[in-house]
Amino acid sequence: NCSKQYQRTIIVNDVDITAPGKAIAGINTNYGDTVSLRNIRIHGDSSKKIKTCVRYTGNSTGAEPKETGSGPDGTYCKFTASDISYE
Repeated sequence: NCSKQYQRTIIVNDVDITAPGKAIAGINTNYGDTVSLRNIRIHGDSSKKIKTCVRYTGNSTGAEPKETGSGPDGTYCKFTASDISYE
């Protein structure tokens, strides 16, 4: 929610995440952000409530960005179901 935005490239590899939580990553697709998730283990979230990658339309006004989708899309959220395990 910053007044000046920049493109971000995020790589998350070989990480354990423990519930509760809302999302592993959130990116602004309109600024060209990308995230790659590999070998992610989520613990204590058998109902799969933690979102993996949330896509937003960012802005430079400081307002909350609009969510436009979540999950892998091959362009901005780069991973497959096999990259995420629930334990």
